Amino acid sequence: MQTLLAISLVLGLVSLVLTFVTHVAVCRASGRKPKARAWPGISVLKPLKGVDDGLYDNLASFARQDYPEFELLLGCEDPADPALRVAWKLKRAFPKVRIRILAGAAAHGQNPKVNNLRMLSARAEHDCILISDASIRARPGYLRAMASELGEAKVGLVSSVLVGAGERTLGARLDNLHMNSFVVRAVCGAAVLTSRPCVVGKSMLMKRSELEALGGFALVDDVLAEDYVLGERYAAAGFGVALSAYALDSVSARRTVRDFCARHVRWSQMRRQLSPGIYLLEPLQSPLPFLLAALVLLAGGAAPSLAEWLVPWVVAGLALRLCSDGLLGRKLRGARLSARDYAAIVFKDLLCIGVWLVGAFKRTVDWRGTSMRIGPGSRLFPLEQHEAHGPALERA
Repeated sequence: MQTLLAISLVLGLVSLVLTFVTHVAVCRASGRKPKARAWPGISVLKPLKGVDDGLYDNLASFARQDYPEFELLLGCEDPADPALRVAWKLKRAFPKVRIRILAGAAAHGQNPKVNNLRMLSARAEHDCILISDASIRARPGYLRAMASELGEAKVGLVSSVLVGAGERTLGARLDNLHMNSFVVRAVCGAAVLTSRPCVVGKSMLMKRSELEALGGFALVDDVLAEDYVLGERYAAAGFGVALSAYALDSVSARRTVRDFCARHVRWSQMRRQLSPGIYLLEPLQSPLPFLLAALVLLAGGAAPSLAEWLVPWVVAGLALRLCSDGLLGRKLRGARLSARDYAAIVFKDLLCIGVWLVGAFKRTVDWRGTSMRIGPGSRLFPLEQHEAHGPALERA
């Protein structure tokens, strides 16, 4: 028991240090103020599938943007997708905004989002294209903030600091708290502390001409992590990959706990295939499981002579982590976390240990009703094809 206690305490301490470092990274990344240079025309590409939480309000937040010249391109693979009804409602409500609605994207690869983006990009009027997920709800000034970043010298791709918002169920609360802690720490930590970009595809601004020169969307037809791969390709080509300081809301309102687990198992599988070594270290992003394990061991008599001295320090470590998440939540969302939020953080971090373990071993991805096999680099294969020709695909 004393050995387990020592391991828990050491891992908890390392994780607390990482918490502090990534907390500073988030503050630095979200404090940048790029200077405005020019306002190029922007084509906003919105790939849609189904009616997500608050879809109309999310789309309307773009139609209300104060920007000199932009257009919205809303597209679905399936011409019968119910999201198209919402798209037409938006078009009727904003007759002065250039809104085009497309459907019937051709299947170029295994990633349905990329298929949709290919269709939308081909019809875009402007060279600057902004890829924006259906869950994104833009605050005023979003397009100007992104354009300012793209105007910086040598910057070829801009992504955003994402903020989970709008929860009405426990699963959505867990999802948003995870977005505002684990995800934002990882993204900002990569941007500030390392030279490797960590692009999240919910918000990406780039020039279509530069993307096509690098290989276009064909680069990511068959990968799950199209955002990360594009960021890596831009960086390898010598372009800057910027992280906008603009806090961008990603709405998650009515997810179940099962939805939360399924989504983050998929994301875990993706990260494992992209960076196996880093994936092994992911549990260190939260000290809560380690410190709680230490408290349990101390209560069980693991080190009776040290318990009186150690327990207050362990409790202080737990409080520091919760305080960090609370401060980040207030900075990103502009509101204090509730007691229910803090309880959900503890539950979420414990639950994520299970998510991480499942993600380490699961080999198939379930994505919007489609099951696929995931391979190195997050490459996707049809499940039936893999089962019939598994060894050949693994070598491909």
